[in-house]
This record gives sequence, C-alpha cells and structure tokens, in this order.
Amino acid sequence: MIRKKILVISAIFFLLLLAACGAAATSEDSMASFSEPAAAPARDTGGNSSFGDDFAMEEAEAPMEQSGEAMSDGSLGVSTNQGTAVQPFQERLIIRTANMSLIVSNTEEAMATISQMAEENGGWVVNSSVFQYNENAKTGNITIRVPSSGFNSALEALRSMAVEVRNESTSGQDVTEEFVDVSARLENLEATADRVRAFLDDAETVEEALAVNQELSRLESDIESMKGRLQYLSQSASFSTITVDLTPDIVSQPIEPSNWRPAVVFRNAVDSLVDALQDVAEFGIWFAVYLLPLLLIVGIPLWLVGRFIWRRWRRRGPVQTETAVSTE
Repeated sequence: MIRKKILVISAIFFLLLLAACGAAATSEDSMASFSEPAAAPARDTGGNSSFGDDFAMEEAEAPMEQSGEAMSDGSLGVSTNQGTAVQPFQERLIIRTANMSLIVSNTEEAMATISQMAEENGGWVVNSSVFQYNENAKTGNITIRVPSSGFNSALEALRSMAVEVRNESTSGQDVTEEFVDVSARLENLEATADRVRAFLDDAETVEEALAVNQELSRLESDIESMKGRLQYLSQSASFSTITVDLTPDIVSQPIEPSNWRPAVVFRNAVDSLVDALQDVAEFGIWFAVYLLPLLLIVGIPLWLVGRFIWRRWRRRGPVQTETAVSTE
C-alpha cells in the first residue's frame, strides 16, 4: 500500500516536471514565430474630421484579426476551454496610455463631448470630476477607455477641440512576450491536470484520492489565475486609456456685469450702525454696573488719603519759611 502511494506521488511529480519543461520550450517556440512589430500607423494631421469618422477609418485600416467572440470574452486568439489554450495570432499586444492637459472654452461642455465620443465609438468613461476654478469657471479631469484601433484618432480629436494643448504624453507597454509565456504555461498545466485526473480515477484508497485531489486543486487554481491574467492583458491591449485634464480659457470666459445692489448696501450699513449702537449701549451698561462701583470703592479711599497728605504738606511749608526768616 505504501509502495503504491509512493509510486502515485512520484508520477505526479514527474508530470509536473514535464509540464514546466514543456512550458519553457513552448514559450520560446511561440516567441520565435512572432514577426517584428508592425510600424505604428501614421498620425492623422487633419483636425477638421469628426471623431466618429476618424475611428471608422482607423478601424478599417488596422490589421486586427481578433473576432467579435474573442473581444467579448476578453481574449486575443486564446480560448478559455481546456485543451486549446493557445492559438496563433500576428498582432502584438501593446497596452497604450496617454495623458493630456488641455485649455478649453467651457469645461463642462468639453467633458460632455469627450464622454459622448468615447461611448459612440465603443469606449466608456472610467471616472470624471469637476472642480470650481473661480466664480465663473470650473476645471475638470476625465479618464476614458477607447478601442486601441482608434487611439490616434481619439488623440487627434481631443487636440482639435482644445483652445491650446498644454501638455501631452503617450506610452506603450509591449506584453506580447508575457502573453505567449502565460499561454504556453496554461496549455501545459491543463494537459497536466488531465493526466492527474486520470490518477484520481485510479486511486484505490482514501489517502491516495486526497493526495491526488489536493494536487489537482492546486493545478486548477493556477489555471484559473493564468486565464485571468490572459484576459486582463487582452482587454488592456484592446482598449487604450486616455486621461485628460481640462482647464478653462480665461479669455473665453464671459464678462458678467457687477452684482452691485444699492438696497443690499443700505441694509448692510443699517446693520453696521445697529451693531455700533449696541456696542455703545453695552459699554454704558458695563461702566454703570461694573466700572463705576469699582471706582467708587477704590477711588474714594485713595482720594481721601491723598488729600490728607497734601494738606499736611501745605501746612508744614509756611512754618519752615517763618523759621528761616527769624534765624536771619
């Protein structure tokens, strides 16, 4: 019994070792079959065309080979069914992002236009926010996702709607190698899981079944994790992220007349006068109730003492004068 258990565990370990070696070899072969990345599509310099037309033209020219079903489940040439994890494809997976700072005539109108453009062309708004810039204007920030095939057209449309492009930066991350590597590992893990299931069917004791089932659970967890990673890479490459900061153009803001109202000024003046009279009345009350008694209690004794000292000093003055005259 113990010998058979050792044989089962050894067989599982051997299968896992074969799966790891096969994943590395498959990944290298898959990367070798890739062609050089295609040149980036030329940027459309015409700013008069609409956002929707630019998207349609760029999507028609882009050599995208993903089917609608692949886009719906978030995969690019990768089936989520076991046994067919990797399918050949020619497009490189590039995760493209852009950050722009634009000066616009009206922030809220610009945000509404950007949101509409993204939704009309298969994208969506990730988040947006508006802040009060001054009494008459607002600043804003909006992040959108658009199909990668219309990335350049989206940037061109954003430039055309701005009074001034203050700042713009784009970046691209090539995740093709990671995608191929994970796909190869997924294919080998699925094959290994099938073989481990066969061992589970052949298990004769509860201990053997538990050991094989534990290893099978670990493999299935790794498989689901890899499928999730492939889906994330595929979706990230299929849709580009654009973040736009919107600042209102001071020159474009309307000049509004002053809101000066004489009635309001008169009322404020009356309120100030009432406050001043209240302060005077409060001082009189405090003086009569608090300061005056305090002055009487402390001041009268001090006055009497001072008067007594003064009178004695005056009396001693003539006596000293008469003594000095008689001495002479």
